[in-house]
Amino acid sequence: MTLFAVAAGAAVLTTGWPWDFPALQVEDLNQEPVLQAGVLAAPPRLQEVSGIFKKNETITDALRRHGLTFEQIQRLVQRARPVYNLARIRAQHPYRLHFTESGDFRDFIYPVDDERYLTVYSHGADLQAVMKNFRYDSIPEAVLGTIDDSLFAAVIGGGEQDQLAIDLADIFMWDVDFYTDIQKNDSFRLLVEKKYLDGQFKKYGPILAAELTVQNKTFTAYRFQDGSPKPTYYSFDGKALNKSFLKSPLRFTRISSGFSLARKHPILRIVRPHQGVDYAAPAGMPVVAVASGKVIYAGWRSDYGNLVHLRHAQGYVTMYAHLSRILVPVGAQVAQGDPIGRVGSTGLATGPHLDFRVLQRGQFINPRKVVVEPEPPVSKEGLPRFIALRDELKDRLDQVTLMGAMSSR
Repeated sequence: MTLFAVAAGAAVLTTGWPWDFPALQVEDLNQEPVLQAGVLAAPPRLQEVSGIFKKNETITDALRRHGLTFEQIQRLVQRARPVYNLARIRAQHPYRLHFTESGDFRDFIYPVDDERYLTVYSHGADLQAVMKNFRYDSIPEAVLGTIDDSLFAAVIGGGEQDQLAIDLADIFMWDVDFYTDIQKNDSFRLLVEKKYLDGQFKKYGPILAAELTVQNKTFTAYRFQDGSPKPTYYSFDGKALNKSFLKSPLRFTRISSGFSLARKHPILRIVRPHQGVDYAAPAGMPVVAVASGKVIYAGWRSDYGNLVHLRHAQGYVTMYAHLSRILVPVGAQVAQGDPIGRVGSTGLATGPHLDFRVLQRGQFINPRKVVVEPEPPVSKEGLPRFIALRDELKDRLDQVTLMGAMSSR
């Protein structure tokens, strides 16, 4: 029974994925198709039609272009719905169709994200839908660098992508402000999983181990799962890196004005206290909660412009002022690191920046001097496993570092 047939004149492609995923390998036309690395094109007995969803285009609009009838498309959508709702297709997202040499429909493939793809395929006289994971090869690789200007520039200058710099900063963000603390000749080294498809690098997996030397002080991190739902990072001696307060509510920014009891205001031109820290940053940069808490104010307030207040444990309240946008409502519970607004220049401000303030039991305190409490260390039961993993990861980093030092002589 012929379910679908390719229309005369439809564009038939025989090589390559438009989104650079590996090509389809079909072992048997009566079996479910799979994606397999190392195969560059579909078998010659299949015809291939590829496309990209246009803006405001529906699944029906797209597949009608390739000759499928309305009834055929509805059947495909219905079979897919328990697995994935094709009403949620995204513009500029690719898809692929296969037909047999005689023009019978074989399958429809849609990559949902960079981890999974949907396949709706012909199975006897009916259709079946399945969600599959792409088959990445995960390879741990070492990355080393010396900082000349910034961590961001050093990572990119070493041939890596900016995401790796962000991931590394996220690990040490409780202890290091990556604008104010970093100096020339600081360094880093890390071991990260890199994910490949068909031998091509696609994305980073987790950082397994990292060392960051800042002003002659070395911070260490080892990824370890100690009975919790997700792995976390611990220092060499098993202390948790996660702390109750982040070092900064912004990434890769700088302090333009510090905490002071007598500062000349740049607009009012009078001397008055500045009981917070100003971070110069581009308009629109995400501002995150430095600690988990509850939103107790979110709105406009005079000189502060758009303002958010969060209440935290131990009598702390944090304030985030001059925001261009507020992203949280009053009463919401936010986790540490959640975006709560975006940098702006609302209220009494000369340009885009964040005015960040901290109160403890009603009194303003210097945000740079908040005493933070770490999460629990590695448990006594988990310590032997942690030490074994830590030593293995450190040996791998040491070997790469030694080889690099020898090759530079």
